Amino acid sequence: MLRLGIDAGNFARDRRGMGRVARTVIAAARASGEVALELISVRRGDDAALAAEFGELLLQRPSQAARRDAYDVVWYPWNGMRFRSAAPTLVTINDAFAFDEPHRDAIARWREQAPIRQAAREATRISTISNWSRERLARALGIDPAGIAVIHPAADPFFTPGDDPNVPAALAGKRYVLLVGAREQRKNARTLLAAASRALRAPAETLAVVGGLNPEDERFAKGLALATQVIDVDDALLRALYRNAAIVAVPSSAEGFGLVAVEAMACGAPVLAANAAALPEATGDGAELLPPADVEAWSRAIRRVLDDPAHAASLRDAGLRRTATTDRLQPALRMLALLREVAHGRSGADGLVDERA
Repeated sequence: MLRLGIDAGNFARDRRGMGRVARTVIAAARASGEVALELISVRRGDDAALAAEFGELLLQRPSQAARRDAYDVVWYPWNGMRFRSAAPTLVTINDAFAFDEPHRDAIARWREQAPIRQAAREATRISTISNWSRERLARALGIDPAGIAVIHPAADPFFTPGDDPNVPAALAGKRYVLLVGAREQRKNARTLLAAASRALRAPAETLAVVGGLNPEDERFAKGLALATQVIDVDDALLRALYRNAAIVAVPSSAEGFGLVAVEAMACGAPVLAANAAALPEATGDGAELLPPADVEAWSRAIRRVLDDPAHAASLRDAGLRRTATTDRLQPALRMLALLREVAHGRSGADGLVDERA
């Protein structure tokens, strides 16, 4: 029986992206019957939400991790170490953006970077989510990339193709290009906004944005006279938006992996993505890849998908083929295998590098 402690970290706030990935590991650990699992909660204010979601899992404080006999291994899924452990540790660091794009405010920059630097000094092992992120982290932290295990995420089994009428009234009867999670500068919304303003034909075609834009990009969109539908979603609505999208666009200039693109492909959406950072690694041949700064290329690609049903169908099929070859549970099982190796003092990182790209 593996005694596993998990930093509860952002579970109370992050239900998508890497929060969803971490939850699949918990589900796999509980299903195995071979893991004694406890959540380690730093913030007492999170306890009620954690108890409501995870039920019988014991909630502990960081002081529990300091006991030598408490755990065989402690996993930190949230980009760094925020408390110490007497047991061997695995820290998952998704990307190096805290160093590649450091916060302008010195205190905020320290808060982002300090837990990652602590992990580089003290973690028994580090894992990340793409080969691209591994190289960026190794450079930023001055560590050997061979010592960083890579486990690519997969779309949650929840994301599947299918007929789904559950779309907002504002999008009913329209063909829409979908942009998800675009507030950060590296999401490169501005390229897509400029391309959409050229390519889309209102009112039958529109741009739908999940989670909204940052203030600068909102002003940019207004200057283009581009109508956008901003939507807040739960998981069910996000899946419906993927399933019904004419295009899902991921124009990011930097992504640690690109889970939105993978989720969209798994739902049967035609995906246009930037040929930057880890996005080619995540999408393989399941998406059309475009230069992130080439507005004209994005405009032409959008128009081609909208005007050519055969091309749109080929993109849908390519995305479904790409995601169909992936066992959705494998990343969680790989993470459990790595945690066991860390607990038992074995260095099997090279065997756990996921080379599916």
